[in-house]
Amino acid sequence: MTETSPPGACRPILGGGEESARCVAILHSSLRAASSEPMTIHLYDSVSRTKRPLDPLQPGKVGMYVCGPTVYDDCHVGHLMGPVVFDTVARWLMARGYEVRFVNNITDIDDKIINRAIESGEDWSAIAERYTAQYLGFLKELSVVTVTDHPRCSEYVPAMVEFIADLVAEDMAYQASDGVYFDVSRHEGYGKLSGRKLDDMLAGARIQASEGLRHPADFALWKNVKPGEPSWESPWGPGRPGWHIECSVMSSQLLGGAFDIHGGGDDLKFPHHENEIAQSEAHGDDYAHHWMHNGLIQYEGRKISKSDPRMQEESFSQQFQARWLLDRFGPSAVRFFLLRTPYGRPVDFGPQVLDGAQKGLIRVLKLLAPVLGQESDRDLEAICAVPLDENLDKARSSFREAMDDDFNTGEAIAQLFTLARDLREVPEEARTPGLEVLRDLGRILGLFQPGDTGLGEGLGEGGDQVLLGKVLGALLSVRETARSAGEFATADGVRDLLVAQGVEVNDSADGAGWSVGPGGAPDLEGLLNGAMGLRETARERGDYATGDGIRDRLGAAGVSVQDAAGRSTWTLA
Repeated sequence: MTETSPPGACRPILGGGEESARCVAILHSSLRAASSEPMTIHLYDSVSRTKRPLDPLQPGKVGMYVCGPTVYDDCHVGHLMGPVVFDTVARWLMARGYEVRFVNNITDIDDKIINRAIESGEDWSAIAERYTAQYLGFLKELSVVTVTDHPRCSEYVPAMVEFIADLVAEDMAYQASDGVYFDVSRHEGYGKLSGRKLDDMLAGARIQASEGLRHPADFALWKNVKPGEPSWESPWGPGRPGWHIECSVMSSQLLGGAFDIHGGGDDLKFPHHENEIAQSEAHGDDYAHHWMHNGLIQYEGRKISKSDPRMQEESFSQQFQARWLLDRFGPSAVRFFLLRTPYGRPVDFGPQVLDGAQKGLIRVLKLLAPVLGQESDRDLEAICAVPLDENLDKARSSFREAMDDDFNTGEAIAQLFTLARDLREVPEEARTPGLEVLRDLGRILGLFQPGDTGLGEGLGEGGDQVLLGKVLGALLSVRETARSAGEFATADGVRDLLVAQGVEVNDSADGAGWSVGPGGAPDLEGLLNGAMGLRETARERGDYATGDGIRDRLGAAGVSVQDAAGRSTWTLA
C-alpha cells in the first residue's frame, strides 16, 4: 500500500506554512493568557454515547479526519458548518499544546457529480474542480486555517482497489453482478454507531436488494463501469469506488489505521460512518477512537431539504447559499453564528437569527476597537502577568472550562459576552488588559480578527451604517474574486474607489479587511455611485462576469442594481 504519514504530522495546506505557524503562535500565546493550569479535555463519543477524556494515541499529537463535501453544486450553509466547527476544535487542541493533523477530504467521484456531468455535457472532473475551488475559497473567507490535508478521492483509487482486494481475500467482501460488496453479516459489530440491528434492517421496507447480494444491507465497495462514466482498472474489471470506501482509505493513508477523532455531520452516522467502521475494522484497523457529530441546520425548528416546496422560490432558497450569506452578513458574523450553538445540537437558521448574531458581534468589536488592530503573533506573556478583576478572571476561567468540556463554544461565547459586559463597567483608561484577554480568547475561536476592525469602527447598529458595512464587504468580495482571476484592473479599481472614500484596505494572509480612515465613515452614496462606474467600465470592455459580480454582490447586501440606456443605477432594496 501507499506509505502512510505519521499521525500528528502537521502539513498545512490552506495558506501555507507561514500562515499555519502564525495560527499556532496565536493559539498558544492566547492560551497562556487564559490559564496555565493543566486540565483534561473531555469529548462526547457517538459510539459509546458517553463523554470521555481525550487520550491521544501518540502523546502530544492528535489525528483528526472530517468528511468533506461532494463537489457537484454550489456550497450552502450546511457545507460551512463542519469546517467551522472542527477548525475550532483543532484551534483549541493546538492552544492546549497538541500538534494536530486535520484531514478534510473532497469527494470528487460520486453519482451526483457524474449525473450532473451527463445532464450538462461538461466533463465530470471540470465540475468537481470548479466546486472544489469554491469550497476551499469559502474556507479561507471563514478563517478555517487548521486543515493540513484536503485529499481528493480521485487521487487514491489505487489504494482503494488494494483495500477492497484485502477484504475480498478475507471473505469480508464479494463480487456481485454489478460490482464488489461488503458483507455486513460477517462483521459482528455492525450497527454499533447508529444503534441499528441487522434483523431490523431485513424487515425494513427501505432496503432494496440488488441481484446476487448476500444481505440486503450489503453496500458497494466497487461499482462496475457504465457508459459515459469515468472508470479505473481493477481485478473486477473497470469501474469506480463506492462512497464509503473512499473515506476509510484516505483516512488510513494519511493518519494510519488508527487515529484519534473522526468527525462529520449528524446525517452521516448512517449509513456512511457505520459502513466506514465496518469495512475498516474488517480490514484489521482499529480506526477512529472518538466519533464526533455536529448538529444540522434547521429552519424554524425543522430540517430543510431540497424537496421542500419553498426551496423552489429563489427569494427563500438563496438565503441558504454560502455566497449569499457571506456577502450579506460577512464571514466573521457567519462563523460567529455557527459557533453560538454547542456543536452537537441543531442550529436554528434564518436571516433574522443571523442579523441578531451580527449585531451582537458588532457590539463586541466596537468595544475591542482600541486593541483589535494589534499584531496577533506578539508575545502575550505580559498579559498573563497582569492581574485581572475577579469577575474578569472568572469569565476567563469559565471560557477555558467550557472549551475543555466537549468544545462547548456556545458557553465559551457566552463567557466572552460576560467578559465584554463587565469590561464596559471598567474605566476606559484601565480596560486594556481585559480587552486584550477578550480579544485573544475570541481569536482562539477564529473571531475578533484584525480584518473585523471595520465592523467596529465608525459603524452603528442600524440603518445606513450597517448597510454601509455590507456594501464595503461586497466590494471587497468583488476585489478578491478579481484578484484570484487575474483581473487586476478591476481589483485596482475597487481599491482606488475605497481609498478615495477614506477606507483603508488591509490585505493579510487571511484575506482582505477594511477600516475607516481618519476622516470617518465613507459616504454610502459615493461608494455606490463609484461601484456603478466600475460596473459600466467592466461591461464596456466586455467583462460581463465582473459586471454581474458587482450586481449580485450588491444585491446580496441589499442594493438593487438596474441597467437603462447603457447606465447602471442603484436603489436600496
